[in-house]
Amino acid sequence: MKRTLVLFAAILAALAASSSSFAAPGPDAPGSKMITVQAGAFPGFGGLLSGQIAMARIGQGHLYGGLQLGGNYRHGAASDAKKIDLSVAPRLLYGFNLGRVVEMHFGGLAGVDVQHFDSLKSSLVFCYGGFGGLRLNLSSSVGIVLEGCYSNCLPYATAGLAFRF
Repeated sequence: MKRTLVLFAAILAALAASSSSFAAPGPDAPGSKMITVQAGAFPGFGGLLSGQIAMARIGQGHLYGGLQLGGNYRHGAASDAKKIDLSVAPRLLYGFNLGRVVEMHFGGLAGVDVQHFDSLKSSLVFCYGGFGGLRLNLSSSVGIVLEGCYSNCLPYATAGLAFRF
């Protein structure tokens, strides 16, 4: 997992360094809606679905609020145990453009995570964390998202698509 996070950080740094104009005004006006679909490396393999709305412009960026749904499956090598995580978390993020096509964002989330083990034991955990990432806008409505999150129950490094309305 540490190698994945280091690789993710290197990709973020390379994209940020290749951007031509730092802190250009963001294209996301208040009321813009976005849906992201992501898959990637968790402790195991999983996916995220999030919906968010631009709430305000702040400085050179924009503030988004939304909801994230996550799922993760992992199979323990040593114990042969299977674990499934399902999470629901409101998220708040601030994004700003590094150029005409690259947007950098960071934020936080807090919610609940249902953990189910193959021994038929389930638990409900309060989940919180911080995340950061990049969105490469391919057009005014479609982009590629790279995101990493450090969380108490489900850290991740993902890639996916963003659809802006």
